[in-house]
Amino acid sequence: MVRFVKKLVIWLFVLGASSVVAAAVVRNRVPAFGDEGDDEFSIVVAMGGKVFESSTSNLSEGRATAFMGGIELDLVDADLAPGAHLVLRAVVGGIDVVVPSEWRVEMMGRSVMGGVANLTDPDAPKEDAPVLLVDALALMGGIEIHAEEIA
Repeated sequence: MVRFVKKLVIWLFVLGASSVVAAAVVRNRVPAFGDEGDDEFSIVVAMGGKVFESSTSNLSEGRATAFMGGIELDLVDADLAPGAHLVLRAVVGGIDVVVPSEWRVEMMGRSVMGGVANLTDPDAPKEDAPVLLVDALALMGGIEIHAEEIA
């Protein structure tokens, strides 16, 4: 029994240390740029969390990568450029995206031991509504896109 406990402690230590190293690699290898007013941005979160509220008047491209962490991406105050798109990646983490109810969201989502959901109403926006294209991948994590709640 003592040998089992020792092996378990060692295994847990190695797992924890490798997670920290992996998070450092993600932070250093995946570029992060832009702020709330920029037309293009890239958010990277590793073992942490971030709230990002875009207020750009011409959003063309956004990227968000969550590795063992979470991202809240609020696009309610942003306006879309033609062909605007988001690339979302969640690995053992989550990304929550809030969009205006008048946007049409078209999503290509894939997941492995996780989930990807577009909870916007496809029939609600007008025919000429701005379109946001989303490429989402969740590995043991989750990605959700939903319209803003109007009180």
